[in-house]
Amino acid sequence: MSTTVHLPADLLAAVDREAQGRKLSRNRYIINALERALATETSWSTRFVEELAAAQADGSGAALEDLRGAVAAHRTRKGPPAL
Repeated sequence: MSTTVHLPADLLAAVDREAQGRKLSRNRYIINALERALATETSWSTRFVEELAAAQADGSGAALEDLRGAVAAHRTRKGPPAL
């Protein structure tokens, strides 16, 4: 499927250098980078999962509310996710 993405000139030049150095097309290099990012960056961090489990085990609810507040405070574009 085709799509258009606008990249700053310096970023595109860096992508082209890296792709050429690896003997890959620009398209293949970008696909590989996106696949790696999706595999690693979209998962909840281990620390977050541990903190969430600890908050749920706390029983008082205070720790969970603190965690929810911290997540909400760091969201800049959307409201807090449902936890």
